[in-house]
Amino acid sequence: MTVFPKPTTDCTAEPSVKTNRDTGLLKITAFVTMAVDHIGYVFFPDKMWLRIIGRIAFPLFAYCLATGCIYTKNPKKYAIRLLIFSFVSQPFYSLAFFPYNTNQLFDPINYGTFGGAVSTVASNLRLNVGFTMLLALFAIEALKNKNWLVFGIVSVASLWEGFEYSLYGVVLMVLMYVLCQKSADAFGLVIGIYLLASFMDTPNCVFMGISLNAQGFAVLALPLMLANTKSEIKIPRWLGYGFYPLHIFIIYLAKLFII
Repeated sequence: MTVFPKPTTDCTAEPSVKTNRDTGLLKITAFVTMAVDHIGYVFFPDKMWLRIIGRIAFPLFAYCLATGCIYTKNPKKYAIRLLIFSFVSQPFYSLAFFPYNTNQLFDPINYGTFGGAVSTVASNLRLNVGFTMLLALFAIEALKNKNWLVFGIVSVASLWEGFEYSLYGVVLMVLMYVLCQKSADAFGLVIGIYLLASFMDTPNCVFMGISLNAQGFAVLALPLMLANTKSEIKIPRWLGYGFYPLHIFIIYLAKLFII
C-alpha cells in the first residue's frame, strides 16, 4: 500500500462534488478575510471584530484543499507544491507573528543539552498553515488507499500544537473531503456542528456580553461552501500559492516601520 497512487489518466469519470465548486470565488474571499485577520492580529489586537472576520478564511482554504484532493490527477505533485509553499512561507510567518519564539529558537543558550534542545523546539517552533494542509493531504491520500499506518501517524503528528490549527484543522479537512462527495445536507450538518463546537473552547473574547471562543465564528464560512455560485473566477496558480507569503512579508515590513 502506498500513500500516493500513480497519477490517473482516466478522465471519463468526473468527480462528484455536491457542494460549491466555485473555488475561485472562495479563494478570493479567503485571501481577503485572511489579510483582515492578520492585519488585526499584528496592528489592532484589541479589535476583535477583525479577528472574527478572519475566522472565515481557514474553513475556505480547508475546503479548497479537500476538493483539490478530489480533482487532482497527481497527488504527489500537489504535495510537493504544498511543501515548497510551506517552506517559502515559514520565515515570513515566524518573523511576523512569532518573533519571541523565533528568538528563542536561535538562542544558543537553549541548546546546552539534548533535552533542552528538544524542549526549545517543541515549545517554540510554530509552523504555518501550509504544513497543516500538507498533513491533511497525507491523511486524505492514506484514507483513499486504506493505508491506516500512515493515517495513524498523521493523526498523532497533528496533535502537536506547533502545527497551526493542529488536529482540529486536519480533522476538518478530512471531514470536508468525505462529506462534500456525499450530499450538501450532510456536509452542512456535520461541518456546521463541528465549526460551532469551537465556541465552547477556552474563551478568548466577549461577544454581546457572552464569553466564548472566536474560532466558532468560522461557521460564517459555511454558507459560501454550500452556495451554488458561478463566478467563473480563475485564480492563477502563482497567485494561489504566492499570496500567503507575500502578504505576510508586507505585514512584516510594515511592522518594522510602524511598531
